[in-house]
Amino acid sequence: MRVYRVEEMVGDMPISHRVASAATPWEAARKATGKDVTARTDERFWVRVEGTRAVYKYAFKSGVPGRL
Repeated sequence: MRVYRVEEMVGDMPISHRVASAATPWEAARKATGKDVTARTDERFWVRVEGTRAVYKYAFKSGVPGRL
């Protein structure tokens, strides 16, 4: 397991952060937020996951664009 810093974002501003241990950054995002995530395109609400070598970007899965 690796340790990741997970930030919930609104635009370019972080609104919360947590640390999560997981095998993959995707699992860390899901574990830290308690929500399903998908690859990010240009969503306003999104999740940034920082590992030791890279930054990963995910969006919350939602039936309505722009809503959590």
